[in-house]
Amino acid sequence: MADQERCAFFLKRKQRFCKLVPGPGKKFCGEHANFAPEDETGAGRKRVNCPLEPNHTCYEDQLKKHLKKCNSRQKPSPLYIQKGVNSGLTCGQCKEEDAKISHHSMSTEELMSFVERVRTAYKDSVPDIPEAVLSHQGMKAMLEDPDNGASALKHLKQQASLIGHLDRLDLLKSDICFIEFGAGRGRLSHYVQMCLPEQATSHFIVIDRANTKHKFDKNIRRGEKGPDFERLKVDIEDLNLGLVPSMAEHKGPVAAISKHLCGAATDLTLRCLIETLHYKSSRSSPKDVSPSSSTSETAPREHPVSGNIAQESNVTEKQLVDGPASPIIRDTEEKRDDLEDGRQKEVSMARTDNNSSPPTKRLKEEDTQNTSQVECILIALCCHHRCTWTSYVGKGFFTEIGFTEEDFHLLRSMSSWATCGFARGQTKNEGGNEEEVKENSEEEGEEEKYEQSKAAAIWTVEEREEIGRQCKRLLDQGRLWYLQQCDFHTQLVHYVEPDVSLENIAIVATRGKPTTTT
Repeated sequence: MADQERCAFFLKRKQRFCKLVPGPGKKFCGEHANFAPEDETGAGRKRVNCPLEPNHTCYEDQLKKHLKKCNSRQKPSPLYIQKGVNSGLTCGQCKEEDAKISHHSMSTEELMSFVERVRTAYKDSVPDIPEAVLSHQGMKAMLEDPDNGASALKHLKQQASLIGHLDRLDLLKSDICFIEFGAGRGRLSHYVQMCLPEQATSHFIVIDRANTKHKFDKNIRRGEKGPDFERLKVDIEDLNLGLVPSMAEHKGPVAAISKHLCGAATDLTLRCLIETLHYKSSRSSPKDVSPSSSTSETAPREHPVSGNIAQESNVTEKQLVDGPASPIIRDTEEKRDDLEDGRQKEVSMARTDNNSSPPTKRLKEEDTQNTSQVECILIALCCHHRCTWTSYVGKGFFTEIGFTEEDFHLLRSMSSWATCGFARGQTKNEGGNEEEVKENSEEEGEEEKYEQSKAAAIWTVEEREEIGRQCKRLLDQGRLWYLQQCDFHTQLVHYVEPDVSLENIAIVATRGKPTTTT
């Protein structure tokens, strides 16, 4: 196409002209029409920035019409989005900024005393973590591809090991619903789908709050030949998994997977899986794979009351969910009034101990089949310095080992010692995701300053890294404690070598199948 037919607006950052095509007789495209002279825009017509998204413009006299169809307009939220349902806040609590407590404020004596407490708690509470570096035959060709760069190969090794763990647990088969949390482009789900048997009929749900480019969704779908697939753009904190229509229809087991689920997102995911799937139990009876499950009738399960449970009650079925109405939607509509009328009752029942009580007590007062649908949880962990006390699921574990909320913040702060590299010029976790590398890089400057002071005068670099790892494992042990209260078999494993990723620990949790790896 000739250059004169292109938009005449020059993009300074890209050092070229805009490639969009203007309308007949015009020099500027619709995106840059506000830069056109008055004789081109039309007599008396003025272009203004869209109030919903200032990055684009429209004619002022067409603004009202534009707002009705603008892609940035607020759309009705699906029923499964409930603000803060997995936040860890009890009814009446407001979300506050997490306390900025750091080990930098401690004296040398206080720091040494705290580290000794960490070492004692680690020795008493954290068992030896086995090495379980696995792979899968379906990943062999990709792993051996000579075109792989060093970073790509590290990611492939991690994904292959996670898939190997799914295979070891006999979960690469039909009728499994794979849910990938913090999915990003959905690459892990794509590789899982590749490793499934040819005739396997499975369902994939990928969840991420960002609209990521270059997604693998079309590779998973494979047109009409691939498995059932859907992507949910939602913050895990606000996801009521039990109200996702496809989950209401799925009667098989669920496998939750994630590669490098960052900080507090791990806790939000665990709470989402354990405490929101209860909505399904009143409509279906999934196979009970938990040997300790009870079948007695119980009262409705308590959960944090979301601020918008009833806010969306005026939204119609057609607005809430695309496609034909699901039975779960109709059933929920009938129960909305009961939910609203019972709010005060739930408030009085809500936990008042900041979620520190074991979930087992709550679950066994109700129907423990509610969460038996989740057969496996496989999460590769990272970024413990981004955990928050509000969302953390292991508060009860901290109480058992004599640690407080302030101690949690100190553990979180010192956990970065394991991966920051200090001043040795190490490459920080090349096998991790981009956000993880960025987070560690931001902390490097602070740690390099700090190593010239208290900690560097007390411990060697290797000792500080080991202390950081112990802080991470104590935080992880609290997560295992939470799952154990819900009758999961749990274990931490080294799923890849440290030279592949410094964040090489994964949670493996199953129902009815011991996860022990030697």
